[in-house]
Amino acid sequence: MSKRLKSPEVCADCSLPDPRWASINRGVLICDECCSVHRSLGRHISQVRHLKHTPWPSTLLQMVQTLYSNGANSIWEHSLLDPASIMSGKRKANPQDKLHPNKAEFIRAKYQMLAFVHRLPCREDDSVTAKDLSKQLHSSVRTGNLETCLRLLSLGAQANFFNPEKGSTPLHVAAKAGQILQAELLTVYGADPGTPDSAGKTPIDYARQGGHHELADRLVEIQHELTDRLAFYLCGRKPDHRNGQHFIIPHMADR
Repeated sequence: MSKRLKSPEVCADCSLPDPRWASINRGVLICDECCSVHRSLGRHISQVRHLKHTPWPSTLLQMVQTLYSNGANSIWEHSLLDPASIMSGKRKANPQDKLHPNKAEFIRAKYQMLAFVHRLPCREDDSVTAKDLSKQLHSSVRTGNLETCLRLLSLGAQANFFNPEKGSTPLHVAAKAGQILQAELLTVYGADPGTPDSAGKTPIDYARQGGHHELADRLVEIQHELTDRLAFYLCGRKPDHRNGQHFIIPHMADR
């Protein structure tokens, strides 16, 4: 990982050099100590994976790389970049801080409470704001600007939003455009590769139709990720999705 990133790698939460973990859904790299706090928050807050000791789908790693290299951490620390924050005593953790309470409290505030994320002006109907953000996401995923989409997701855009005017979800749009990294980001945030649009087609269908075969194969993997894990645990192997085998029944496999 270190050879592939242009900027020096430091922990997003305490700036310790050479972080060995990534938070996939936050697009940041973190050190061992901070990772222990991320794990305690739960996967719905932070999905962590070791950079070297855990196998990575290549496009998922590339997505995290791209977000990290393009400053995704500034999304989660937006207000801390304001000089006024320093004057008021607000600051991020540093390597010399104790894990408890200093680093742990900062990490919880940053990712669980979203205390430093840029806030939109308050509106009477929050659902309208979420709908507007989701429509922006629907349009943005046809481009390669991952950090813009992550920012929209951080503000409340829904990855599985069905746009009634377009008759599709953001993942349909990303699949049509061949934006594999956008598809990775959307599925990390809960987008379903098997959702049909108003024409009855799934994002997988559009990826194949557009000749984006790597993207189509990856979406199939994501769709069956949970059952693949079960199959590997029970049978010691995974289904062959490229040849149409999506499930393995344990007692039949044993025979």
